[in-house]
Amino acid sequence: MVILRSPFMRPVIGLGAASVALLVGSAAPSEAASGCRDVRGFYVDHATSENCTSPVELCITSTYSGQIRGDFRGAATSLTPTADTPTTGALTFTSNSTVDASVGGRTGTLIIKNAGVFAPSGPIVDLQTIVGGTDGLAGASRALRAEGTFSAVDGGRSQYEGTLCLP
Repeated sequence: MVILRSPFMRPVIGLGAASVALLVGSAAPSEAASGCRDVRGFYVDHATSENCTSPVELCITSTYSGQIRGDFRGAATSLTPTADTPTTGALTFTSNSTVDASVGGRTGTLIIKNAGVFAPSGPIVDLQTIVGGTDGLAGASRALRAEGTFSAVDGGRSQYEGTLCLP
């Protein structure tokens, strides 16, 4: 075994160790201060016409379970066929949604903008961008991804997962 005794090795090793300690030490407080957490669960939804304000006449109510719990209400703002809709049956959609939620002991309303694709035969994927909140969820941000089934007649069930940040 060869041991190098360079006068430069000790400062380099010390500098490397200090850099790692600084990075680890600075990463933990910023992550904790951000209040971001991974969340997952599922929801069961149904189309509803009660108090529907959707310009395309599609409103949905749901119940979220998992790390986000509460009642959801959404109103589609657009349903758009694509060039492939005749082949796939899939339509893109956007909507405005709210979840009267409980998350990690905090309660309030999450405000969400949705964008996704669904086929009347059942499959749906949905990006749920959290754009704010009220009460204990004020300042909420980040996004959820949902995947499952939905039919305007039968409703559906989807799994969600993503990141929710609370100040």
